[in-house]
Amino acid sequence: MRKKTIRANFIFISLKKNLLTIIFVLFTVGLIVFSRENLAASKDGLSLWMTSVVPSLLPFFIACELLSSTNIIDYLGIKFKKIMRPIFNVPGESAFPLIMGIISGYPVRSKNCY
Repeated sequence: MRKKTIRANFIFISLKKNLLTIIFVLFTVGLIVFSRENLAASKDGLSLWMTSVVPSLLPFFIACELLSSTNIIDYLGIKFKKIMRPIFNVPGESAFPLIMGIISGYPVRSKNCY
């Protein structure tokens, strides 16, 4: 009886160790078996990304990178130190992400996908 439980525990531990590998293998097999549907879904996803995500977020990323390369973050840190510390308990440099978030808005559906 003892030998049987040791073997069952070994199989369970072995399965538990290899669970991620098994999931990846099943996922790969599913991609191969349903390749036509996966190709169509990939095309739809890339089209949605090009028509919705890129036009709404690319200007924000460009503006944020350009402003980050200047010394505006240090300037905002000095100016907003007295406001950011008591309200949010963060240093003044945290005003830059706050202001960029307010300026950029909420970019969902900023360009129609129709």
